[in-house]
Amino acid sequence: MLTVFIGLLVFLPPAFVVALLLFSGRFQRRAEATIARQIEVTDAIHAALGAVVSPVVRHRLDGRWQVFIPLELDNADTVTQVVRAARGVFDAHEGTRPGRFEIVLSPREKFAPHRERAAVAAGAAGGESVSWT
Repeated sequence: MLTVFIGLLVFLPPAFVVALLLFSGRFQRRAEATIARQIEVTDAIHAALGAVVSPVVRHRLDGRWQVFIPLELDNADTVTQVVRAARGVFDAHEGTRPGRFEIVLSPREKFAPHRERAAVAAGAAGGESVSWT
């Protein structure tokens, strides 16, 4: 009985440390895979349309991938091309089964410059110096 207790005291802490190292290695590989997939999706969209969106990719604990894309939803052609490019990345990976990823589109408003900034820029373009004192 004493031998078993001493054995547990000696071998349990190193086993716990090894298990933590293996677990952290798994999370590190998962994070690297997520970053690589986000770069692939971004490059695919930028190759198809230019720098119109910046998607965010997450790999959930249940194994599913999520792609969040803020997009102006007014132009159906742009939305279709963005979704097609993002889906193409996941279809190209053999490990991704159909239905194991989802694309989430969130509405983004069109960019409109602020009136004061536009007035300052127009004044500076006319040769005037801008002074803030």
